[in-house]
Amino acid sequence: MALAELDDVGEAIGLAAKTDFAGLSGVEVEAAAEAVQRLKAQLAALEAEVVGAYEASMQWAAGHCSVKVALRHRCRMFGGEAGAVVSLARALRSMPGTGLALADGVITVNHARRLARAASRPEFVEAEAFLLGKAGSLSFKDFERAVAYWEQVVDEARRGDDPEPPDPREVNREAHVSKTLSDMTRVDAWLDPVGGAAFREALRRIEIELFDADWQQAKNEYGDRVTVDRLWRTPAQRRADALVEMAVRASTAPADGVRPLPLVIVHADIDTFTIALSNYLGVEGPAPVGGVERLCELDDGTVISPTQMIEQALAGHVRRLVFESPGVILDYGRKQRLFTGALREAVCARDRVCDHAGCEIPARQCEIDHMQEWDNGGHTSHRNGKARCSFHHRNWKPRPG
Repeated sequence: MALAELDDVGEAIGLAAKTDFAGLSGVEVEAAAEAVQRLKAQLAALEAEVVGAYEASMQWAAGHCSVKVALRHRCRMFGGEAGAVVSLARALRSMPGTGLALADGVITVNHARRLARAASRPEFVEAEAFLLGKAGSLSFKDFERAVAYWEQVVDEARRGDDPEPPDPREVNREAHVSKTLSDMTRVDAWLDPVGGAAFREALRRIEIELFDADWQQAKNEYGDRVTVDRLWRTPAQRRADALVEMAVRASTAPADGVRPLPLVIVHADIDTFTIALSNYLGVEGPAPVGGVERLCELDDGTVISPTQMIEQALAGHVRRLVFESPGVILDYGRKQRLFTGALREAVCARDRVCDHAGCEIPARQCEIDHMQEWDNGGHTSHRNGKARCSFHHRNWKPRPG
């Protein structure tokens, strides 16, 4: 009976595939795209249930050493894919809420896999409904961040007064530089979140310098007809040259040179910062606030531990940014049109990414746009500024009426 029902599912998919989606209206095809994603989630839940039953039946043991190997052979699956399917099927046995949400198409298979990693903690049983609520209301990136904060808080509570263990992301950092047979040099590295953020920002700054130089050179040659395909270097080549330039600048920097401004930006709420600092110094501080809502992350949203945050602060890597502080000008009124300096930094720190729904371009790569147009009397202030990437700045500006 079950096989007949699966055949019916296959026939239904075949019928749906005959639809002329190109002939649908934009609204209809958008709804169809969302419906397909829900179906993918439901099929993933069905797959997990079937694979779980297959493993329990031991039918695979007749000719294979594991259910993963059996799936790889009988279904011609990639080994990693088969392993992921089996792992999820096993995890969902103890995650009833997640299994139901996946079967209903409320969450995606990636939500379920992220929750499966969190489910290794015994506290997950009571927190499953809470985390599923985050999955249903947040973007996937924000959901991942919420789960990471939950893991951080419950780990701290379970650890109590025991010292914080080393972050595996720091322990596992490594870099390799090797020379190939063709005399090229290959660079491979795994960097921890803080070190990686500093590296990416330094590379990005130099890459922008090289792009500006390439653009000016092409503009001198082609004038107003210049386009990015006329630049003499590809983006990948510019990054390679920027990496070499980083090494050159490090080699030529004077021994007594002034260290540049911090490349790493850490966002934290005052309660988390104060409590972490008190714990780090071993002095009595404010009592921890209940719940898992906190802010302790890098500018790109990567969650770090409060201890890592304090280490960066003590190393002088944190800049205070208080909105409307007397020390930072946040409102230039009508005297200045462009968002620059401290005002731009404040808007970027607040918005983090492009203000357009669904766009995740970092705010520091965006332009700051007036919400009320400058030409219509809008002021240059943080209240009237929003980070928008160049595309959404020019193409999705809100129109009156």
